[in-house]
Amino acid sequence: MNDFSVEYHPARPVDADGVHRLLTAVAEEEGSMVEAPDEISVEHIRTRIRHCISRRNQMFLIAVRDNHVIGMISLEAHPLRALQHIRYLSLVVEPRYRRRGIGRELLRQALDWARETPDVEKIEVRVREAYTAAVDLARKHGFTEEGRLKHHIGLPNGRRLDDLEMALFVKPVKP
Repeated sequence: MNDFSVEYHPARPVDADGVHRLLTAVAEEEGSMVEAPDEISVEHIRTRIRHCISRRNQMFLIAVRDNHVIGMISLEAHPLRALQHIRYLSLVVEPRYRRRGIGRELLRQALDWARETPDVEKIEVRVREAYTAAVDLARKHGFTEEGRLKHHIGLPNGRRLDDLEMALFVKPVKP
């Protein structure tokens, strides 16, 4: 029997504390997230989750192991009508659980949801160029580079990292 089991389910407001622990832990890794740990609030996460629940055109999914949130993915819409066909992707997996298929499974479920959701045509994500595993995961799922934001992320030590703008069309584009 497999001793590594992970449960995937839509996030609920009660999961905000667990998502907060995940995000603040990952934010400790230099350059992995735009936010610093002290810039991430439980209430903001709870609001994001509630917003995704209340609108059928957004999703927020978590991966849980032993009652701990070890991964999350969200596809969130822009508030402007002209950009409503796009979803912005956030994907985070706790470092000690990476390379075990959790990110791949979260992304697979999110892409299935996007393909079944009528008004979703395109998914966009920004990925640090230096994080080759994340870039490779996106490419393996059909994302292509649309642009590069040079020296976009500023690290505490003064270094700058490039962000890749990547996108995937999940449905044909309307003319």
